[in-house]
Amino acid sequence: MNNLKEFFQWFLDGVKIWVKVEPWEQGIRVRKGRQIKKLKAGLYFKIPYIDSVYIQEVRSRSCDLSIQTLTTKDLKTLTINSSIMYSITNIEKLYNTLYQPEATLSNIAASKVANFVFTHTLAQITPEHIQTEVLKLLNSVDYGIKFESYQITNFAAVRTYRLIQDGQSWTSDSLKMTDKK
Repeated sequence: MNNLKEFFQWFLDGVKIWVKVEPWEQGIRVRKGRQIKKLKAGLYFKIPYIDSVYIQEVRSRSCDLSIQTLTTKDLKTLTINSSIMYSITNIEKLYNTLYQPEATLSNIAASKVANFVFTHTLAQITPEHIQTEVLKLLNSVDYGIKFESYQITNFAAVRTYRLIQDGQSWTSDSLKMTDKK
C-alpha cells in the first residue's frame, strides 16, 4: 500500500507545473540539464519532466563534528568536540562545488584541527586559537556558504585508554577479563 502511495505522490509531483520558494529558501531550476536559473522567494512555473528544481533553506545551520582524540607534538592526548554554524548564500555555487556539504565541511574542519594539534605542543594550544585557524581555513574557499562560527564545545587534555578486544571483554565489576565464547 505504501509503495502505491509513493508512486502516486511521485507522479503528481512530476506533473506539477509550479514550485513555491519560501522567503527563507533559495532554489535553482535546471532546464534540459543545461540552463540554470536561480530562484528567490516566490512562485515559479516549471515544465514537468523537463525542469529539475532544487530548493534549500538559507537560514543558519549547525553541524556537529565527531569527537576527536588527537596527540600533540609533545605526545599529550587531547580530546576535542566541536560544531560549525553556517548559512547558504549562493545555492548555485554550493551545488557546483560540493556534493555532500555537511560531510565535506566536517572533514575539512576535522583535518585542520588534527593538523594544528599535531604541529603544536599542549602548552601552545588553546580552544580560541584552534577556532580562529579553522574558521580562517573554512572562509578561504568560496563554496556559496557563509561560515558564522566554528566552536569547540569540549576541550580536554586527558589520559585515554584504549581496549583492544579480540573475542574477550572486560567486566566492569571486577575488571577481570572474561571469554565471550
